[in-house]
Amino acid sequence: MTFHRREVLGAFGVASASTLLWALGCGAPRPALRRAPQVSRDVRSWLQDAVARLSTIYPSVHALAVSRRRTTAALDVLGPGIARLRADGAVLTIRLSDGSSREHVTSELTADGIAAAVQALGAPRERAAIEFGAAPRSPAEPPLIDDGDLRHRVELLQADARPSSRIVYAAALIDIDDAIVWSVAPGRDLEQRLVRIRQAVTRAAWNGTRPVVADLHHAWSGWLDDQPLTPGDLAAASDAALKLMTPGAFHDGERTVVLDPSVVAIVLDTLVRGRLTATAPWPGRGAIAADLAGLSLAAGTGQPGNPRTAGAAQPLDNPRAATAPLASALITLVDDPTLAGAYGGFAFDDEGEPAAPLTLLDAGRITARLADRARGGAGRGRRPGHLGCVEPSSSHLQLVPGTTDAAQLYTDGLVLEAGLGASFDPASDRIRIACARARELKAGNATGRVYPDVELVGSLTALLTAADAVARVPASFAMRDDDDREPRWRSISTPAVRTRGLVRSRRTHA
Repeated sequence: MTFHRREVLGAFGVASASTLLWALGCGAPRPALRRAPQVSRDVRSWLQDAVARLSTIYPSVHALAVSRRRTTAALDVLGPGIARLRADGAVLTIRLSDGSSREHVTSELTADGIAAAVQALGAPRERAAIEFGAAPRSPAEPPLIDDGDLRHRVELLQADARPSSRIVYAAALIDIDDAIVWSVAPGRDLEQRLVRIRQAVTRAAWNGTRPVVADLHHAWSGWLDDQPLTPGDLAAASDAALKLMTPGAFHDGERTVVLDPSVVAIVLDTLVRGRLTATAPWPGRGAIAADLAGLSLAAGTGQPGNPRTAGAAQPLDNPRAATAPLASALITLVDDPTLAGAYGGFAFDDEGEPAAPLTLLDAGRITARLADRARGGAGRGRRPGHLGCVEPSSSHLQLVPGTTDAAQLYTDGLVLEAGLGASFDPASDRIRIACARARELKAGNATGRVYPDVELVGSLTALLTAADAVARVPASFAMRDDDDREPRWRSISTPAVRTRGLVRSRRTHA
């Protein structure tokens, strides 16, 4: 059989290297900013001057600036592609005496650009006498990587340890996001460098008349040689694509299920965003009603160069939900941005608050929720791309491991593998988790039957409270959401979990 380019890409739902780069935001229609690298001392001087001027008329002032470079290389059987982008900008935030706040965003990270932002906020030329503290040590500059070296590295990801004629499409990607972030406020002068690396491979193979696509992602903070994908990882991706699926219909029903770490990561991410942030509504209240009754989320569009405002808000409180367990007593969940090498980690958040671990669930009970300063929290105010509207967000979630080997979780039921995503309705507490495949278990052993395209559906709270075993060995996963081409970075470390729920064939592939 002969496969043409369009047929292959259309059948598997994947794309060529150039299309991958576009989808990842590296083919954006707006022009890339190409400026000489800013000198850290100059940027801090501009921000200090802005804070000193704004402090003469406003009780609380914060200045955040970022210089971000992104390099992405993609390679498939049809050719390579490399893209480089740079984005600079600053956010000046003022808080008024009534608790409300206002901010101005500029894409001009220059002395004139910062001065224009200060003027737009109505600050005079006079400066307040402010102590900013000791000057931070500038982070080390990582070595530059040329296109030849980058192509070689991405080609190594294509060197599959187990080639097969059934694999008709393969792709590899390396994404390097290098950001320098400055935070300046009265008594505070901070700087950090966040180099986030992602490696990904895709393998696609025919299984009879149907395609099977396997994706493998790995991400960390550091540099390219810190935690690269290994030949064993690449072989595992190929094995997943080549796995033969059991023909026939899958029978829907409630079963004991072992969620592999990729599925647990999706559940935890959904849990935190839907239940454990200050902006999350509680079931029975309705998302819209909760936002209107308990939260003030009025934020402007925040286009660069325009002022935007936000009102102070308090977390929505539900005393009954706060006392009732949200999950099994085996579930303890911590958000820790200080973990070395964590993809979602940081030294301080986008409001300048220093990083510190925060326990969200302790033995299944809520002990804290993520909140930015406007909502009564500290240390979790984050901005998409460091320049978007501030919002509470997780950094690096850690599910505390149990004491059981993963194989000992196996009983009669299913192992759900390769989580693809989830949809969640906060008002009804209903979750739907899509998985690439399910392996059947009998008496603690795999039967050899593997069913593709299944989903786990039901109540999120019921799913969590039914957990009766947690494995001891965790795996790490990274998530990078792009909101209008502005990324959100976070990561999760979790072992496998055994629970119970309704498993059925996927109703949609959207």
